[in-house]
Amino acid sequence: MDTPLGEHIRRLEDRLRELNVQIMEDNRDLVDRNRIEADIRAAHMAIAHYQAALEAEHELTSH
Repeated sequence: MDTPLGEHIRRLEDRLRELNVQIMEDNRDLVDRNRIEADIRAAHMAIAHYQAALEAEHELTSH
């Protein structure tokens, strides 16, 4: 994944790991946890979107 899309996916995956650590912290209140959960959902959706784009790019360039 050495393309710009691949790099973006890697950054999103790094962010997702950070968010997962944050949500496990005991000092988070409900509002903060809800925000983190929303960010986690958004990161998952973005990763899926970019992976689909990366696959489409690969298919187009391999023909």
